[in-house]
Amino acid sequence: MEQSELRELEATCIQEERAQCIAACPIHVDVKSMMACIAKGDIKGARKILDRTMPFPEILGRTCDQPCLESCVRSNAGGSLCIGSIERFCIENSTEAIKPPKLPAKDGKIAIIGCGLSSMTAALDLARKGRNSTIFTGDSFPGGPLNNLPESILPAETLTKAVGLLESLGVVLDRDKNIDANEFKSIVNDFDAVIIELDFRGIEDFSIDIDKIDEVTLQIEDKIFATGQKLSDRFSPMKQAASGRRACSSVDRFLQNASLTSLREKEGPYKTRLYTSTEGVEDIIPVLPSASIYTEEEAKKEASRCLLCECMECVKHCEFLQYYKEYPKRYVRKIYNNQAIVTGTRQSNKMINSCSLCGQCEVVCPNDFSMANVCLDARRYMIGKGHMPPSAHEFALLDMEFSRGEHFSMLKHEQGKDSSEYLFFPGCQLSGSDPAVVEKLYSHLCSTLSGGVGLMLDCCGIPAHWAGRQSDYDAIKAELMEKISGMGSPVIITACATCYDSFSREFPELKTVSIWEILDAEGLPETKSDMPAQTFSISDPCTARHHRGVQDAVRNVAAKLGFKLEEPSNTREMTDCCGFGGLMFNANPDLADKTAKRKADRTENDILAYCAMCRDNLVASGKKTAHLLEYIFPDENQKIDPLERPNPGFSMRQENRSRLKNNLLEKIWKEEPITMPEYSSVKLVISDEVRDLLEKRRILDQDIQKTILACENSGRKLSNPNDEYFLASHRPVRVTYWVEYKPVDGGYEIRNAYSHRMILPEDYND
Repeated sequence: MEQSELRELEATCIQEERAQCIAACPIHVDVKSMMACIAKGDIKGARKILDRTMPFPEILGRTCDQPCLESCVRSNAGGSLCIGSIERFCIENSTEAIKPPKLPAKDGKIAIIGCGLSSMTAALDLARKGRNSTIFTGDSFPGGPLNNLPESILPAETLTKAVGLLESLGVVLDRDKNIDANEFKSIVNDFDAVIIELDFRGIEDFSIDIDKIDEVTLQIEDKIFATGQKLSDRFSPMKQAASGRRACSSVDRFLQNASLTSLREKEGPYKTRLYTSTEGVEDIIPVLPSASIYTEEEAKKEASRCLLCECMECVKHCEFLQYYKEYPKRYVRKIYNNQAIVTGTRQSNKMINSCSLCGQCEVVCPNDFSMANVCLDARRYMIGKGHMPPSAHEFALLDMEFSRGEHFSMLKHEQGKDSSEYLFFPGCQLSGSDPAVVEKLYSHLCSTLSGGVGLMLDCCGIPAHWAGRQSDYDAIKAELMEKISGMGSPVIITACATCYDSFSREFPELKTVSIWEILDAEGLPETKSDMPAQTFSISDPCTARHHRGVQDAVRNVAAKLGFKLEEPSNTREMTDCCGFGGLMFNANPDLADKTAKRKADRTENDILAYCAMCRDNLVASGKKTAHLLEYIFPDENQKIDPLERPNPGFSMRQENRSRLKNNLLEKIWKEEPITMPEYSSVKLVISDEVRDLLEKRRILDQDIQKTILACENSGRKLSNPNDEYFLASHRPVRVTYWVEYKPVDGGYEIRNAYSHRMILPEDYND
């Protein structure tokens, strides 16, 4: 990732953008933080916030005219917050918390002509920057229109204190000089910069054209700048303060010979990019003060209505983003730093590998930010640089190799035909989860579709894609394309949503259809009439997110079976991943379990899935879930309710794939089955408790079988004198497996097994 790309990605995430109220405030008071403090009774903390952003908090906190009110997101959920009243409560119940800082003195003399709040603000901000200024007030007392406010709103002593603050910072107040046209010219000649209030009495005689004021810089001509409001404008203390601040900034830049216009887009009110959803937010009407000022309890209740606006739309929906307690802007910085490490530990590797790559974040993000793309690109980069440990995805890649090997991979024309109009690609996961359904489904296609339906048992290669091994994925795609072309480029029928998504994206020159579109269009086989009379929640797999036609076909098929469906809270394009996507289950099993549980908990109903891994992972999470195909092609003996069928687990999936291939070879093509390897004859006795442990450790039955066979043949094993168990190790490829076992009738009872990447020394003895 280049730094320019990092900046672009960081800018795409809007979480750190200002809230609507803060952006709409002319001086950007941090209303959100202030409300949070008041809600928890921290008045001093709220006062600190006002002191940091308000030039004269004792004045503005009492007189704020709330120009931000219409921007309050709460206006759509009960009514805008009473921001001005909360500020007043805070000021009335606190004292100054932060002393205004002052920088070392700088050169340059500035004249400020006027007595209003904008002039006072300009003088205060200039003093804080170390700039000397003189305020010419004429015969008026500083404060201008503020002096006309009743004592109950703005006590006279408040303005007196403000004047004292200015004088303490070195601001000179000239209240005697009558500023006429000649005096104005003299001031312009004597000072390095001049700021003049737009409503100053007699300004029309000063030979300056106030209609030519630059809206950004407030410059009228050369070294003359404006501040304040015209007499025709409605008086706004907040706008007055903002104008004084802008004038100060322009004069300071002018005296430094710096650009007057650069980076000033967010001075004053502006449109923030922050998006805050009010979906599900309860309408709560404003809490009004029972007297002229809030009581503390009233203020806390009203402040508690604040939504504390943020975006976090992706985080709200994604278990992965919640798990690592960050949001995309921070993630991309971590990923960038992780890639930049030359030597040392790359702490973000696991995080990068834990994303399910499902794409939900891009759907919910107002700016279409895709953490999936960022994480996938990072995986590819790390793989290319040799900085990704092989253990990150190895289990999934080995499983893919098995599915692409002789024990599952197969390509055939329909029995008795030498060409194929269609090619059925059931995928490795449905074949591993429920091979009997695949057999029946293929038989149905052959009897329904004319022109020949070929069969291709294989893996689409998506694990290599998810792992970031692009060269491996490209090789698999090329091999698949060669095989399909050799079959005459038939229409591909997929039973797996991931295969459908992969083929549609990677092979646009081929026509790919989903089995659901076929079943919806061609009709269903006759099924038993005693379908369950219940309501299911339909579960869309994340790889079907953007395939509306597939989603609709599934729902049509379910309706034809008489099922009543309800949509969960996250459905169709908004659907969650089950924890299998992106190899999350491999890189971060705990997170994968949480992700599956989150998807399962979105409904109280039993779930109807049309992805094998969704079905199995949801079952593993404790949710009753059935695959829709199980009802279309039911078990003739009705031995088990589809909702009660357990998750087969990793070992059984591989066994099921092998059994499927051999059954098809024997039953349909009348061919000899594939010879099973010698280790498959080793019979294992495994308790449910140990089986769960093996699943979590990603240890397959064949790993244990290979270990026992190798050690029984070589005699290299340790015996425990206290019981009948042996401890044996074996390293078939890159991983060393350890197995605790003892012989039982016709097989071996397994007590424990674990693995690691160590190589035993050659002098290892029994």
